[in-house]
Amino acid sequence: MLRLRVREILQERGISQGRLSREANVPINLVRRLVNDKHYMPSSLTLWKVARYLKVPMEELLEEVEGPDEETANGHQDEAE
Repeated sequence: MLRLRVREILQERGISQGRLSREANVPINLVRRLVNDKHYMPSSLTLWKVARYLKVPMEELLEEVEGPDEETANGHQDEAE
């Protein structure tokens, strides 16, 4: 499963949500969702605009995390992995 890293990157760089919205030309409601909902998957255009403004590859905005489908029914990771 993928999760967004936008909040962390903005905090590291001292960039506000409002500034990202204005300068990346992304509506503020989408920026808020990018920051507050780590599992929200925006359109590739939105990711591209944010990545371009932040001068990072789009992949840097995403992080792979373990999801429920990667665990066994009892909540433990499969030992075979």
